[in-house]
Amino acid sequence: MIPRVGGTRFRLFPAFAEDMPPDTVEIPSPAGSIGPGPSDHALYVADAAAKSEPYEPPDYGPPYRGSLLLPALPDQAGHFDHLPLDTPQFLAAHQFGSMRYTLDIWERYLGHPIEWWDRDEHPRTELIPVVDWPNAQSGPGFLETGIWKGPDGSMQPYALNFDVIAHETGHQILFSQVGVPSMDKISAPFLAFHESFSDLVALTAVMHFPSVLTRLLEQTRGNLYVLNLVNRIAETSAHTQIRLAANTTTMAEVADIELAPDGSWIDPTGENRNQHWIAAPLTGAIFDVLVEIYQDRLVASGLIPHDANAQGWTREEVEDAFTDLNQVFSSALTRFNEEFAAVIGSARDAVGLALAHVMLSIRPEELSFEEVAARFLESMLEQGYGPLMPAMLAHFLWRGIDPSPFLQFRPVPLPGRSMRRAGRFSVQISPRHGGCAGCSPGGALHASQMIRAAHANGVHRRKVSG
Repeated sequence: MIPRVGGTRFRLFPAFAEDMPPDTVEIPSPAGSIGPGPSDHALYVADAAAKSEPYEPPDYGPPYRGSLLLPALPDQAGHFDHLPLDTPQFLAAHQFGSMRYTLDIWERYLGHPIEWWDRDEHPRTELIPVVDWPNAQSGPGFLETGIWKGPDGSMQPYALNFDVIAHETGHQILFSQVGVPSMDKISAPFLAFHESFSDLVALTAVMHFPSVLTRLLEQTRGNLYVLNLVNRIAETSAHTQIRLAANTTTMAEVADIELAPDGSWIDPTGENRNQHWIAAPLTGAIFDVLVEIYQDRLVASGLIPHDANAQGWTREEVEDAFTDLNQVFSSALTRFNEEFAAVIGSARDAVGLALAHVMLSIRPEELSFEEVAARFLESMLEQGYGPLMPAMLAHFLWRGIDPSPFLQFRPVPLPGRSMRRAGRFSVQISPRHGGCAGCSPGGALHASQMIRAAHANGVHRRKVSG
C-alpha cells in the first residue's frame, strides 16, 4: 500500500497584533513539492538583504537583482513549520505561506486554479518580505511588504500581518478573475470595488483559522457587531487597524469624492479620501449580510431562542437591544461553543461563494456597486437564501446601493441548466466570463499603479476605543 502524502505545514500568525501565537496550518501542496525560498510553480520568495525602495513598474519591477538572504529551507519531510520565529527565514516562510493559504482558499470558492493575469510576462509572483518602506503593495509579478511604524516607535513587519498579505493577494485574484477595462474606462467604482473585495478576500480567509473563530467568540460572546479581530481589518495594534468591515458608511457620505482624469483623487473636505473610503459602504453591506446569515442559522439550529433573533433588524435596533442580545448569546455560547463556530463557518462560506460568483460574472467595464450587489444576491438565491432576501436587500438599500435594476428574480422555477430553485424564487445565473485573458494590458498596469498610489499616500486608520 502506498503511504498517503499530506500537505505542507507552515506556522502562520492569523492576527499578529492580537498577540496570538501562530497556528500550524497545512496547505494542500504535497509535502516536498515546495522548494527553498519558499518557492513553487506560482510563487517564489526573493528575500532582499537591503531593498530600500518599493517597486515602481514599469520602470522598476521584478526580478530583484540585489543580494539575497539565505532562503528558508524545508525540513526533511518537506515542511516549513520548524523555522524559529525570530529568523528572516521564518518571515519569508510566513509571507509565502500566507499568500499560498489565501490562494488555496479562494481556488476552492472559485472552483478552479487561479492563473496570473500577467502570466505571459510573469509566470511566477515574486514575494519580498522586507522593504524599507512603511506600507505593502502588489503589482505585476510581485508582492512586497514593508514595516509598520507606530507613533510610539514600535515596529511591525507587514510580512507577519496575514490580513495585509491576504488583501494584496486579493488584488491579484481580482485582476486575474474579473479583468480590467481599457485605461480610459478605469473608474472610481472599479477601483473602490477592488479595495472592498480585497478586504473581503482577507476577511473570509482569516476566518478559516480555528484560533480566529475561538478568539472571535471570546471577544464578541457571539454578537459579531462587537468590534473584533475579524471586522477590524489589518490590525496594527490592539487599538488601531487599517479599515473596519463593521462600518456605518453610506454612499451619500462618500459621494463628493471624485477621480480626476490624471488618476488623482479630488476630496473637497481636504482629508485625502480615495477609493478606500468609497469602498466602505459595499464592504459594510456585505459584512451585514454575513451577520444576517449567521444570526438566522443560530435560530434555525436552536442555539438561540427565536424571540431573541435579530434577523432583519436595523443596526440601530441591534444596538438598542445590545445588552439583552449579549446576555442571550453569552448564555448559549457557554454551552455550544463548537456549534457557534460551525455556524460562523457556514456563513463565511456562503459569503465566500457569493463573492466568487461576483468575480466570475461581473464585467469590469461600466462596473457599478449596484450590479455587484445584484450578482452577490443572485448567488445567495442560488444557495437557497430566498427567505432572507428582503433583509439582505435592505442592507444594501440602507447604504444607498440599489441592485434592483440588475436583479433577475423569478417567482417560479424556470427550465434550463442555468436555473436554480432558491426559496420562494428562481434566479437566472449570470454567465461566466473569461477573466483577464482578454483584458487590456495597459489598463491592468494603469489600474495597479493607481491602487498602489492610494496605498502609498496613506492608509485609512481608525482608532478603537477601550
